Amino acid sequence: MEQSTPLAVLPLIAGMLVFALRFYAREGAISIFSMSFMLSTLAVVMLIGYMTLLVLSMLPPYAWVAFGGVGLLMTIGGLWSFFR
Repeated sequence: MEQSTPLAVLPLIAGMLVFALRFYAREGAISIFSMSFMLSTLAVVMLIGYMTLLVLSMLPPYAWVAFGGVGLLMTIGGLWSFFR
């Protein structure tokens, strides 16, 4: 799994896109302090952190589990709250 660890960030990217879509579609982009915008910003910060650690070769061997898991939770939570 070492060579395909960047695939682990796909759920994180999907979560970011879901929250950004929710921010604009449902909340009307009213406030930057809305939960959707904050979670989308958190996803971007996590992606930057993942890429930085990957480039500097400081990424722990199973960090993809944490990043992928958080991304999957964000995606599922965003979709669930978007359609309820």
